[in-house]
Amino acid sequence: MKRISAIFAGLAAAAFAASTTALAADDGYAAGFFTRGVDAASYVDQGGAVVDPFYVPVQTGALLPRVSLSVSSDDNVFLDPTNATPNTSITLAPGLLAIWGRPAGNHLYADYGMILPVYESEAEVGDRPSHLLRLGSVYRTGKSQIQGQVGYRLMEDVDTVVGARVAKQDVLGDLGVEHRISGKSSAGLQGRLEMHRFDAENYLDYNRYYGAGRLYHRVSAKSQAFVQGGLGRDDPQEAGDRAAAADFYDLSLGLRGKQSPKFNSSGRVGYMWRTYDDEARDDYAHWIASLRAESSPFGLSTFTGELVADVRPAIDSDATDVVDQGVTFGVARRLFIERLRGNATATFGQIDYSGGNADAADNRDGRTDRYWGFSVGVDWWSKERFSVGVAYAYMRRDGDVDGDRASQDSTSFEQGRWNLRASWNY
Repeated sequence: MKRISAIFAGLAAAAFAASTTALAADDGYAAGFFTRGVDAASYVDQGGAVVDPFYVPVQTGALLPRVSLSVSSDDNVFLDPTNATPNTSITLAPGLLAIWGRPAGNHLYADYGMILPVYESEAEVGDRPSHLLRLGSVYRTGKSQIQGQVGYRLMEDVDTVVGARVAKQDVLGDLGVEHRISGKSSAGLQGRLEMHRFDAENYLDYNRYYGAGRLYHRVSAKSQAFVQGGLGRDDPQEAGDRAAAADFYDLSLGLRGKQSPKFNSSGRVGYMWRTYDDEARDDYAHWIASLRAESSPFGLSTFTGELVADVRPAIDSDATDVVDQGVTFGVARRLFIERLRGNATATFGQIDYSGGNADAADNRDGRTDRYWGFSVGVDWWSKERFSVGVAYAYMRRDGDVDGDRASQDSTSFEQGRWNLRASWNY
């Protein structure tokens, strides 16, 4: 549900989308959830001209400090359809990753980052610090692998589905177990816990629990296909919102790995069935997806494609689910010299509301919103330690596309944001 707002998180993130643990890559919701410290850690062993992070050897471990200074100019900071409020902000984002072991083998890691507001031109924008924490481990034997992570996030940011600035606390926990059962096959279990808490009382706090089994089959030397079946529950935390409580089941097919020297893909596409505690609500089914592909056919440019579809409780509408479907295309390439990189993305999607209670005060059942956006940016890395970047991102949502003009005008908005960033070992 928060998937769309990731476009504003920073354009350089496209170059670091692959996590050192496979868990986050399987679910689009996790994209952008954590700081980039763990992603950068994969370069400790690999090196590279673009990102070569500073680290202090500690026997078999490392410390990776980082800090970024960011200046942003936003022309509609509250996503208001009729009265856009501009805002200029300056933030400082320090962080530290501690890793024991090597990303390619068994390891433990702790990654902490803060976002410290230094200046906000709009007084109503929240000025409390944001916190992002991630703890995790990977343990491998000859035939088995266990990996887990838990993350905590406290922050205020725009939510383009809700169409407002939202202050929230989130907890995300993952656990994965995999065991090889033959030369070409393996089996695995996946588990996830999510907890979402919002500062404003008019938003729905809820938990999500999910567990799944997987069967993998090797299709090439470095890639596997899998089938996944899972079950879960969306559990609202307020007694008055139990109409949103639901059990859900899904079945999907997926891929992971490097299918060729210049192409790799990971993720899954499938179907979800939902049954509600409220007997007055009909069961609901919809396709789901969290699939990402990356290709470098010409060497200098890297093309990406991402398909996402998810069904979650609508946090701002009684007894309603929100179905978010979107596709993002991106390209990043070297510009003239190795350390100068340009990148661009284009995003298109649709938000459907389903299952509203006709007696609810805010019934959105059947409403459809559509959105699109783009981003462009340039980043330059000095030798090993320092980088600067400039970026622009634009997003537009056309609300209630099948409704009357008054409803469309009150639910549509657009937002543009400039960002200038300077980072040390980030």
